[in-house]
Amino acid sequence: MPALAPPETLAALGGGLLPRCDSRTLFKDRFADPQASDKSNPTRKDWFNSMLKRNAVAIPPQAWQPTSTVELYARLSSRLLVDLAGGVMENANVSLDRFGLPIIAGSAVKGCARRMALQALHDWIEAGNDRPTVDDACAPCCDGFKTPAEMLAAVARIFGWSLEDWKSDKKDGYFKSDFAWACGGQARILEEARRANPPHDTFTGTIAFLAASPNRDPGIELDVVTPHHTKYYQGERGYETAPDTEDPVPVFFPAVRAQGKEGYFTFPIIPLRLATKGDQTNAKRWLANGLELLGVGAKTNAGYGWFDTSEALQESVRQQKATAEKAEKERKEREAENNRRRVAEEAARKRKEQEAAATADMTPEQKADWKLAQLTAAQLAAKLNAFHKEPKKGGPAEEERAAIIRALRGLHAPTWAEFKAKATKGDLATAANAIRALNKELFGDKMP
Repeated sequence: MPALAPPETLAALGGGLLPRCDSRTLFKDRFADPQASDKSNPTRKDWFNSMLKRNAVAIPPQAWQPTSTVELYARLSSRLLVDLAGGVMENANVSLDRFGLPIIAGSAVKGCARRMALQALHDWIEAGNDRPTVDDACAPCCDGFKTPAEMLAAVARIFGWSLEDWKSDKKDGYFKSDFAWACGGQARILEEARRANPPHDTFTGTIAFLAASPNRDPGIELDVVTPHHTKYYQGERGYETAPDTEDPVPVFFPAVRAQGKEGYFTFPIIPLRLATKGDQTNAKRWLANGLELLGVGAKTNAGYGWFDTSEALQESVRQQKATAEKAEKERKEREAENNRRRVAEEAARKRKEQEAAATADMTPEQKADWKLAQLTAAQLAAKLNAFHKEPKKGGPAEEERAAIIRALRGLHAPTWAEFKAKATKGDLATAANAIRALNKELFGDKMP
């Protein structure tokens, strides 16, 4: 079945199968087939495979973030499912940026860090207000806080709150607020944490969690889940007990591939105007632990969406980025040097053309005089200083030496007067004597 699009669009993209549509994001967002199923032609799996053939576009990183940004690096250790149910095809989406790279929305990043912080606080309260033991994986998230109320105040400040977050009401036996759940419904802790923050009914938080993106395309691959009791889940009569009489139905969906040793996601964490000292550090620590202990995205209980955020990885990525930055700096310097060389060569070529045009009808002496007239005062001074040297050692050529004598006897007489006044010893005296000797040879008299 050809893609659903206007004829002009299909023609531009090479026909119904879109052979010219190289963009993974464009194909996913604009040309999904909502009628595709496991029995259609092409099937739902065929559409996925067609999408996977489209690659991400390599885009060089751009330094647009503020200098206050802290980056957490995390390597995807298992498949990742993000934005799974938000597409045109149910359970078929994957969140991609405009270049086709998988991204993790900032809201999901913030949710992961917040969930981790509250889980650690909950463990602290459950331990009887004693700090979690070293056996508790959440223990590092409580570092730096003296009391659970102090930690809850920081959680609220960093992630924000609404008026309902401070209530300890329950519904059907469950706390309505995860703040209340984290502190076991203890009103004293809730009130103390609330008093430690500004008296607002709502607050947006002091840290911005930006979308996370990989340094390179990890790739997307097909995954499959196989329900064995479809009719039971659909509530059909006669299948209330989920009998083993149904045929399993494989359902395909896309997943971000686990990253190799050179791949990693970058999680930017930015302090906002009202951030206090330590907010950014706590946010980064909670996010790092959340990515390792809780995961992000769908089906984390089945092993999806788990990351490595070890300090060894942080150091490895920092070194990798430093090496890349050094290489980029050297590349830019080489490019700048090549540009300068090209400009100099072009300027020299134009000067040569202009010189050839200006001296086309001149005698050799006139050409030498003309060339000498183009020199700056500094260039002429350098010629005088090296007058006694051979051309291969930096001295002027024979015709140029004669032109210098003529200039010093005429237009540049003041230059000669100044030069001979200071040429009393050393190389300058030797150069002055060479000038006098050539003058006598050419004109038979003394220099003025």
